[in-house]
Amino acid sequence: MQNIKQTVIAALKTLITDPLHEESKIAVFFSADYQQRVDGKLLDYNGFIRHMETLKLYTKRMSISLKSIVAENDTVFTHHSVNVEKKQGEKSEFEVFARFTVSSGKIIRCEELTRMINGLPGDSDLGSRR
Repeated sequence: MQNIKQTVIAALKTLITDPLHEESKIAVFFSADYQQRVDGKLLDYNGFIRHMETLKLYTKRMSISLKSIVAENDTVFTHHSVNVEKKQGEKSEFEVFARFTVSSGKIIRCEELTRMINGLPGDSDLGSRR
C-alpha cells in the first residue's frame, strides 16, 4: 500500500501529464466526496472532473515539477510548478501551493493557491477553470 505522499505524487503526475481526460483515473486517487478550494473557488468531485476535462480541452501538454513535499498524519503539503502548452501553442507557467487531506488511500480534500508566473492574462484562471 502506498503512503499518502506517494498517493499525492502519483495523482498529480498522472492527472497533469496525461493529455487525455479519463474519469476512471480520477476515481483511482480521489474520493467521491472530494472537495477542493482553489483560489477561493469551491469544487466538489463532479466540479473537479469538469475542471480536468476543461483543462484537457484547452491544453496540448502539461508537466509538473515538485519543488517540495511534506507529509504528516493525513496531510500532504506540496509546492510545485505546472508548465502548460495550449493547443494553439501558447505557453504558461503556474506556481502551486496545496494542502491535500488523504483518508483510506484517497484524496478527500485539497486547499490550493495557484498563481500564474508567466502566460497570457486570460489564462490566469486555469487552476480552477471549468
